[in-house]
Parts: sequence; C-alpha cells; structure tokens
Amino acid sequence: MAAADTRPEWLVRNSRQTRRFHAGVYVTTGFLFFSGISLLGEGNPALEAVLGGHVSAAHWHRWIGFGLVGLAGLVLALRPAASRKFLADTVTFRPGDLRWFVTYPSFLVRPKRNSPVRHEGHFDPGQRAMNLVLVLSLVVLSVTGIIMSFPQRVTPMTFAWSLRVHRAATWLLAGAVGGHVLVASGILRAYRGVWRAMHGDGRVHGHLADRLWPRWTEEQRRSIREDPRSGGCRAGNG
Repeated sequence: MAAADTRPEWLVRNSRQTRRFHAGVYVTTGFLFFSGISLLGEGNPALEAVLGGHVSAAHWHRWIGFGLVGLAGLVLALRPAASRKFLADTVTFRPGDLRWFVTYPSFLVRPKRNSPVRHEGHFDPGQRAMNLVLVLSLVVLSVTGIIMSFPQRVTPMTFAWSLRVHRAATWLLAGAVGGHVLVASGILRAYRGVWRAMHGDGRVHGHLADRLWPRWTEEQRRSIREDPRSGGCRAGNG
C-alpha cells in the first residue's frame, strides 16, 4: 500500500497585513488612473464631472498622489527589512530563468500537460519582471507628478517633458496592472485558484504552489514540519 501524502493541502502565501496593503495600493492607484485619464489633454468633462469638475479632479489627483508617495515612504521606514526582501526578490534573476520564459507559453496553453521550468525565486521570473515595471513606473510617476505640482518652480520645458514621461509611465503601468489582474483573477486555467493568495484568505493550494513557486513551497513545508503552527493546514480545514 502506498504511503499517504501528508503534505499540507493549503499553504499561507500572504499575511493579512500584506493583503490589506496590496488592496490599499490598488484602490489608490485605480483612483489615480481614473482621475489622471479625466485630465488628459483638454480634459474629459464626463469623467471630470464625477470628481466635481476639472479643478476638483486635478486637486484630488494631486493630493491622493502625495498620499501614495507618503504611504510608500512610511512602509520603507516602518518595514525596512520586508522592503529590502521584496526588492531583493524582485531584482534577482538567474541564468536559468531564461528557460522559464521559454516554457511559460506552453504552460499557459496546456497547464495540465506542461509545467514551467523550475525557478529558485520567491516570485517567478514573470512576476519579478512585472514587479520591476510596477515599481519603476510608480517611481517615475511620483517624481514627475511632484515636479508638475510646482510648475512655478520649473522651466516650461521641464514641465512639458515631465508631462510626456508621466503619460508614458501611466500607460506602461496600466498594461502591467492589466496583466497582473488577468493572472491574479484566476481566469487563466494555469492560475485557477491563485486569487485566494492575495484576494482571499491568503492561502494557495499545495499542488498549485508546487508548480508556480517550487522553492518557496519546499521552504514552507520544511517550516511546517519543524513547527506545525508556522503556517499551512491540512485538507478539510479550509
């Protein structure tokens, strides 16, 4: 008789604090995108009306943007170790990660038959690339947004270039967020159920974790064997 599989059925991928921070950033960024689109060019009266007109839309866009910058600064100050770990996990690429990108399309098309090549990161290579785009876009948007908030202190050329870069970074960010939402929603068969990790109770099914984040999954199971209270739960507990 084959031995029973005693591996945890569910693993905790994201804490409640992480999920709340993630939700806050997405709501704030979504508002900034909406208000920013309403102000493009000569402005969109229909969209601006939702925010009380052009002046009000510009006011809200500016101050919510400052709020997001302040939130990022607060996280860096209060959670320096977690921030450094996130950045280190994001920027670390290995030579073998190139093979992951090669095998990824077949995994998306036929996830039951194909698996992406193993990677050794906390995030898979695609997530790391997306994280880089998100972080760099937000940094560029923050810097150019601050510059444009004080037009009297910069030259017209500086303001004009800041506006161009701000617009380009906005659409780059929108594309990255759109791809992230597509994956995180679980619409794609390869990611069915992954939405729980960030938008549910923070857990992910062990079999799915094996395919998406193999090294992280092994570390979690090792931790659970050493201390069963550290995370994860058996099948039937949720």
